[in-house]
Amino acid sequence: MDRKEFLKGCATGLCACAAACLPTGALAEPTKAEDWKLPFVQRRYAKLIGSLSKQLSPAEMSATMQELGSFCASELDSKTEAFRGNPEAYIKEATKNGSVVTYDAATKTYTSSYDPKGDCFCPFNSLKAKTPGAVCDCSVGWTKHTWGIVLNKEAKVVLKEAVLRGGKVCKVEVTAA
Repeated sequence: MDRKEFLKGCATGLCACAAACLPTGALAEPTKAEDWKLPFVQRRYAKLIGSLSKQLSPAEMSATMQELGSFCASELDSKTEAFRGNPEAYIKEATKNGSVVTYDAATKTYTSSYDPKGDCFCPFNSLKAKTPGAVCDCSVGWTKHTWGIVLNKEAKVVLKEAVLRGGKVCKVEVTAA
């Protein structure tokens, strides 16, 4: 067996034997050497958003970020479905994570605000990585998707304030479209 054949065999399964001897979970658990990954991804994501912001029109960037936010929210649809048509129960659940949600019956408007304590809620975002404020439209898409399920009709969402855009809190207004 020459070196090339040995390496090919190693890649196709011989090394799997060595991995089988490791304690359960040893391959999946991050090590100290991997602690660099999240800050790296945050910086890279900030750079990507900044680059996209320069390449796309503001309307295109907003639509792109809203689509991303809707996708992220859809990952939780199985949990959100429990609140379909029951905004009161959803509000009660939302306040458990520190959100403040109010309802104005006269305007049929829900106002939701969240204080991310100086950083964005999303783990991809970090003020240290100088994430551009354009990423806040991701939250608009997330909120529109989620509240659409909760209200059982299309939701209209207006971003009123955002930490990444210089605000003290992140705040949206939601109405049924």
